Amino acid sequence: MLTLAVVMRKTATLLILICVCSVLTAQSYSEFINRSFDCIAKQNWSCAEESLLAALRAEPANPQNALILSNLGTIQRRIGKNADAIKSYTNALMITPRSVTLLKNRASLYAIMDSTDMAIRDYSSAIALDSKEEGALYDRGMIYLEKKDTASARYDFEHLLKINPKSSNARIGLATLMKYRNYYKEAIDLYTQVITLNKDMASLYFGRAEAYFYMGKILLAKEDVKKAIELNNSDPLAYILYAKIKWAQYEKDDAIRDLDKAVLLGASKERVDVIKEELRRHK
Repeated sequence: MLTLAVVMRKTATLLILICVCSVLTAQSYSEFINRSFDCIAKQNWSCAEESLLAALRAEPANPQNALILSNLGTIQRRIGKNADAIKSYTNALMITPRSVTLLKNRASLYAIMDSTDMAIRDYSSAIALDSKEEGALYDRGMIYLEKKDTASARYDFEHLLKINPKSSNARIGLATLMKYRNYYKEAIDLYTQVITLNKDMASLYFGRAEAYFYMGKILLAKEDVKKAIELNNSDPLAYILYAKIKWAQYEKDDAIRDLDKAVLLGASKERVDVIKEELRRHK
């Protein structure tokens, strides 16, 4: 039989080993996280992903894992692993289900993946947790507008304006809604208000250019779309609008060149071919 002294020595040794292992594990967890920061600084996203996954394997029950999973989801999203990113955000939400930031992150990714109903669900959950969450209201409103639910979109934009009377996003949303409903003058007024405070946003000039174009104010539309392209020369939609404006001014060769450039910048060739055909029918 083992003496009491021997048993105590073995127990003490075991406790020491447990403590040492715990320290080593904790160090590994921290080291993996620190390595992920180094990888992010070098924009080595695969390395960052691997490091965070290693940290999660090292300490699967660590209370910090909600943040680790959130960061992991954002990195996976950056490298195009959208399905994995959704899983990471979902696992993070299982730990912290009332995180508005996580709900917004997952919602925005669902929107990119064209899962608009899921995006609306997450934005709605975020708004239920924080009724003054301006970003979620704007993004949900824009999705409602995309789904042609103009009543819900208007509610979100007007609620946003009530929360923050100075909100540029509220005015942009309402301007987009007015343009969609053919209230072009009202849309132009709203865009102009926002441009006064944000003179370097290409999307604002593009939005106002569209409204001018549909009102038949071709010269003003041309001035705005030129400004939009000056600020962002990689937006295919701006070149498509510019082509329509040039066609209306009988600059047909230039218009075709702009449409071809839109394809080079990522516009659907099939869609551009349809636009070319429509323009040729309206000589």
